[in-house]
Formats: sequence, structure tokens, C-alpha cells
Amino acid sequence: KGVAAIVRSLRYVSKLVGINHVALGSDFDGAVPVPFDVTGLAQLTQGLLNAGFNESEIGKIMGGNLLRFFAVYLP
Repeated sequence: KGVAAIVRSLRYVSKLVGINHVALGSDFDGAVPVPFDVTGLAQLTQGLLNAGFNESEIGKIMGGNLLRFFAVYLP
């Protein structure tokens, strides 16, 4: 559970669809229970580093891919 489970999921999806199509969604609005609040993002970043993700990949997961998507597809 927690960070380790999220890291495993991100690793699986990145291998399945490619790192350029993976993003972290923030469900901190209370609609869906999450294992930690926004203060846990530093732990998640460290977990991704420990799992072998590089800084560029982590940047994509943590928001870079969403920014690119919005820039392309929003009017």
C-alpha cells in the first residue's frame, strides 16, 4: 500500500504505454480516498527515484505530460 503501490502502478503503466503517456492525477478533492495527502509527494518522488526513474521521467509523471497534453489539445 501507499507509495510503494503507486510506484509499482506507475512502473507498470509506463512500460505498457510509454512514459510520455503517464501522469499523476491528484485526487486530493476527497472524492476518492488516497493513501497520503499532498505532503506525501516528496515521498513519492523519492520512491520513483529509488525505483530507477530518472529526473526527466519523474518530471513527465509529476506534471510535464499533462502540461504538454493541455498545450496540444485545449483551445
